[in-house]
Amino acid sequence: MIIKLTVQGVTYDVDAERLLLAEARELKTYTGFTPPRWFQALDDADPDATAYLIYLAKKRAGETLRYSDLDTLDYADIDLEIVEPGSPEGEDQGEAAAAGEGTAGAAPDPTQASGQSGTIPNGGTGSTSAPSPTASSTPQPTLAP
Repeated sequence: MIIKLTVQGVTYDVDAERLLLAEARELKTYTGFTPPRWFQALDDADPDATAYLIYLAKKRAGETLRYSDLDTLDYADIDLEIVEPGSPEGEDQGEAAAAGEGTAGAAPDPTQASGQSGTIPNGGTGSTSAPSPTASSTPQPTLAP
């Protein structure tokens, strides 16, 4: 889920489905919410949930701030919209990202490691895994003449 967040005229695109463990711990420290409760609180327009979303967006965009800096924001200067994948807004964002365009929130997402698909590897223990060429220190048998 992408949240298009505009704060005081600056727009951020927040990938709310990606949350580092450190970010989740900050979320709980600052708001008391676990990630599932935070999503529900965002739906309910809870001010603490909104404040953390702003903090997260600004932090991911590389801005330096303290959480308490958000206390002086005017609620009227905050607008958020959930952009569903496949929607016209979501397609526009995908095209802009592919073209290298975007807003302040378009910086590389720190929650996704380069080359990672988001799946958990099976560690080579499954029945379909190929044996590792370095799995054994026993030399391969040779055929005697």
